[in-house]
Amino acid sequence: MDRGFRFHDHTADITIECWAPTLETAFEEAALASFEVILDSSTVTPTESVEIETHGYDLEELLVEWIGHLIALIDITGCFYSKFQVDSISKHTDEYVLKGRALGEAIDFDKHDTRTEVKAMTYADMKIDQQSDKTTLCFTLDL
Repeated sequence: MDRGFRFHDHTADITIECWAPTLETAFEEAALASFEVILDSSTVTPTESVEIETHGYDLEELLVEWIGHLIALIDITGCFYSKFQVDSISKHTDEYVLKGRALGEAIDFDKHDTRTEVKAMTYADMKIDQQSDKTTLCFTLDL
């Protein structure tokens, strides 16, 4: 399997490990895994798109900003998301920049099978392991 994610038990939170061939696709998996904690993403039709740009002084902060922004979008836009595209992650002089988008639809509790509310993305247990053919991300969500 060249990309995916799994959940690990954690006391009051949930730790996610995800992997994919590239850093960009690993960030996409991290977003999908985070939303799978919130709801069954297969119940969300990806019809509306929102452009996203996040910044971080290192890759760990970039991951926190990416997932944190996506979680905030639920309240900001009134939408759930089920598809995530990271067009680029680039290193500038003093920061990393992620450009991408999230696709979803307006929240409909009759249609969307919700699970658990996620309060925040955290730095707890965070690891980013980049290899030539695989990037693995580990992080914890505060529930």
